[in-house]
Amino acid sequence: MPSRRATGNSTCAADAPVGTIGGVGFRFRRLEVADLGLLHGWLNEPGVVRWWEGQDVSWEGVQRAYAPTADNWREQWLAFEDDQPVGWLQCYRAVDNLDETEDWWDLGVDPQAAGIDYLLADAARRGSGVGSRMIRAFALKIVLGLHPEWTQVCAGPFAANIASCRALEKAGFRCLRITDDEEGPCHLMALDRADA
Repeated sequence: MPSRRATGNSTCAADAPVGTIGGVGFRFRRLEVADLGLLHGWLNEPGVVRWWEGQDVSWEGVQRAYAPTADNWREQWLAFEDDQPVGWLQCYRAVDNLDETEDWWDLGVDPQAAGIDYLLADAARRGSGVGSRMIRAFALKIVLGLHPEWTQVCAGPFAANIASCRALEKAGFRCLRITDDEEGPCHLMALDRADA
């Protein structure tokens, strides 16, 4: 994903989390090669692909970019609710993805932070709170739960993706700053371990 740069001294409209939602009912498992067909379909859903920054989401592109490998710098997960796959999430040490995170340190992000990306698969379930619960459960169970050295969980959705920004707020994230991406302004959102 293209890097996101700070713009002036602007801050997000909502500095404090709106509230938190528990992650009861979600389970996560690592993405497997057999899951790439499912992920390919999700990435090509119009409500998802529009936010994917022009990335190649063709079958070949998904195989290249998302196939799990032993030397991969990120962890990719599927989220399940009631034993049904409902989303894809990834986490990574922010310092390992400088194309995305190079300006984060000047904006209040801890050097030991993690970055996340995510999508909620079912368009009909968006706006119902499932995404917030999925993100919160992932942040607590996987990102912070499996990585005691990580101090924050950060994400940078486009400001125009109001549903994604709102889902993060409901999951307990706060907006640190508005950043600038080649594609438009983004909200740099963070959940601190101490606040989780």
